[in-house]
Amino acid sequence: MNDWRNISLWMDQLDEPLTPRPPLAGDLQADVAIIGAGYTGLWTAYYLKRQAPELRIVILEAKIAGFGASGRNGGWLMG
Repeated sequence: MNDWRNISLWMDQLDEPLTPRPPLAGDLQADVAIIGAGYTGLWTAYYLKRQAPELRIVILEAKIAGFGASGRNGGWLMG
């Protein structure tokens, strides 16, 4: 198993265990399939569900949520 906590400071400070979910066991039916559980994918799913709660939304991630650039982001803010 990978040590997911080494990805970034943010992952290292989580209290929860970082365990990927098992792969899909079969086919799924969805109205919207989102590839990637980073900021863009998760916010897209959130706002779609708020606007249309009846949608069946599936988020697919190869590793764990925040594994890519979203998990390594330094969070810059400029005025």
